Amino acid sequence: MNNEWHTKQTLLQRAKNQDDQQAWQEFVEYYRSFILMITRKMNLAENEQQDLTQEVLLKLWQSLEGYSAEKAKFRTWLAGVIRNTVLMFYKSDGRRRKREEKAGFYQFLEEGDETELESVIETEWKTHITSLAMENIQKIFSGKAVEAFRMTLQEVPADEICQKLDIQKDSLYTLRNRVKLRFVEEVRHLSRELQF
Repeated sequence: MNNEWHTKQTLLQRAKNQDDQQAWQEFVEYYRSFILMITRKMNLAENEQQDLTQEVLLKLWQSLEGYSAEKAKFRTWLAGVIRNTVLMFYKSDGRRRKREEKAGFYQFLEEGDETELESVIETEWKTHITSLAMENIQKIFSGKAVEAFRMTLQEVPADEICQKLDIQKDSLYTLRNRVKLRFVEEVRHLSRELQF
């Protein structure tokens, strides 16, 4: 896995090339669930969340080549793409929903400034990247190691963790610290790779 970390181009740089299908698939793999997290905050029906997520991904695919880190951070640019796509979604004639039913998030997008949406996106991204990192380290460590780390994050006392997992205290600290180091590395790697 460490060899992957030293690639010359980030996933974002590779995904700009519309002919690089593997890079685009990886991009979708990382960002689809994240965009879906944002659309869930809009109180839409499940099929509308899926449709909106697909629309955002399509817009990203169409415009990613023109994105420049010199003009804006990726999260700022992404917030703009999501905002514009959602506003168009709400304004389209085919929507049966009344404006009053849409008031919450729609009104926030219409009246709120873009830094608020960027803040929502950044908060959700931290949750998303943490979840991705946890999924990745679960592939590396045994169940007890990951569980010890998780329980530590939940502030379960060390004695209780040892009892539940049937391990000694020194083993707990060793397992927890190994997982923690790898988890921190994974979060850094994902943040760097995804340029968020």
